[in-house]
Amino acid sequence: MLVGLLLPAVQQAREAVRKTSCSNNMRQIALAKLNYESQQQKLPPAVTWPSSCKIPYGYLNGLIFILPQMEQQALYDQFDLSRNWNSTTANTHSGLSNKTASQTELPMFRCPTAPHDYEFISDYAANIRINPSQSTIKALISSGQVENRSNWENALCYYGNMNGQKRQQRRLSEIRDGLSQSMLYFEDAGRPDRYKNGAMTKTNTVQGGEWATEQAYYEIHDYPFQNVDNDNETYSFHTGGSVTAFCDASVRFIGNSTDPDVYVSLFTCKANDTAGEGW
Repeated sequence: MLVGLLLPAVQQAREAVRKTSCSNNMRQIALAKLNYESQQQKLPPAVTWPSSCKIPYGYLNGLIFILPQMEQQALYDQFDLSRNWNSTTANTHSGLSNKTASQTELPMFRCPTAPHDYEFISDYAANIRINPSQSTIKALISSGQVENRSNWENALCYYGNMNGQKRQQRRLSEIRDGLSQSMLYFEDAGRPDRYKNGAMTKTNTVQGGEWATEQAYYEIHDYPFQNVDNDNETYSFHTGGSVTAFCDASVRFIGNSTDPDVYVSLFTCKANDTAGEGW
């Protein structure tokens, strides 16, 4: 009986430590992005997408760009950014390929609470926009639960040409809703296995798990906005919410029950809306 009473408390204590470690990982990523912005005068890209667009990069995840700011300069120097993340061509300056460089385990990209069944994975990812044309989100707008916005984009955007839409890296000055009121980076944990409502499905896997792949980015297609499905949606293995980094490098735990209009206000970076203090 005593063991039965103590076990939940022990499990809660362990999860508290893991969530703190996850928050620290996310804070380091956010700080690295701000340090990159300080040096380059623009935020790092969510991903680079050179399709039909002349940019000096191959298909890469934005995490590659902040490796020097995360004390991974030597690893960064192994990449040839003009090639795709999984190119097997030997780079002239390092003698290694991008594929070889990407097969490096980076613990700071892993949430301690998430399963660790695969190598070279990131549980953290760029979430570039909320898609207001999807049915469940349209229903929120129609019912008045979420105010319609002219802009549904996050602080990080892709660099290149995606589906005919060209984007540049965003400047910090474009975050008009306030740095402390604008989300920056998110959890999409458990990939490439697919999880729904806390359980792994056996039917399929999802893309975007590797920390270097351009497929790691996602956008929100559905409501609830988090912790329903990790198939390119915000998903955490923490109970009741998800660890989220903001543009001022603060990290907060966003509960699953957060009011949907408040969530959208915090997500968007230049929709001329704020959630206010004490949200």
